[in-house]
Amino acid sequence: MNAPTTIIEPQLGKGIYSIPDAAAILDMPVSKVRRWVKKYWELEFLQDVDQSYTWGESREKAFHFLTLIEIIAVDSFREIGVSFPKIKLAHSKLSEMLDTNYPFAHAELMSDGKSIFYELLESSLLEVDEKQQLSFTDLVAPYCKKIDFQDKTQLAERFWPLGKDHQIVVDPHHSFGQPVINGTNITVETIFSMLNAGESPEFVATIYDVNLNAVEDVMSFMKRNAA
Repeated sequence: MNAPTTIIEPQLGKGIYSIPDAAAILDMPVSKVRRWVKKYWELEFLQDVDQSYTWGESREKAFHFLTLIEIIAVDSFREIGVSFPKIKLAHSKLSEMLDTNYPFAHAELMSDGKSIFYELLESSLLEVDEKQQLSFTDLVAPYCKKIDFQDKTQLAERFWPLGKDHQIVVDPHHSFGQPVINGTNITVETIFSMLNAGESPEFVATIYDVNLNAVEDVMSFMKRNAA
């Protein structure tokens, strides 16, 4: 019998994301994110840890920043045809290898997948061929370029949804991890609400003391989510 799990609660510095939040940040369909969270973090991965990955009920479900990043890896594994059981085994094995409950948010998988794949293949956990391995790398590469990893833990630390050459950042240490203008606690939602009310980008930039490029990034981010 598995030990009772401890339900995690929102914590400062870890971010708080609903399923629609995650879908908007990662530019994925809400239905897909909901499916992955329910299948893996609420049913499968939970069996190997002593705490829950999510909290809340039904559509009020929420989770932390590292789970947000792990969704990228799960989606990429599914895209190359890795089965549900194999993904679970890989998560369990990598948790031991990397000493973390969030191995799919670790730099060794996300930015150096080649060596990790070799170790998993040797353990017969992932039956993928070289073409699939390369496909996985191609799928996560665009996301990896948008992730900052901690030097000490090698876990994801920040995510730049439009890329690091833009000014919107998702950092669990700022505004509970909601997208903000880099270097501030001004949320994307705050800027967009002003624009949506009819204020000009120039006026909004002046009011919030940010440059016009930041306001334009907000418009690009919200336009992408509305598409």
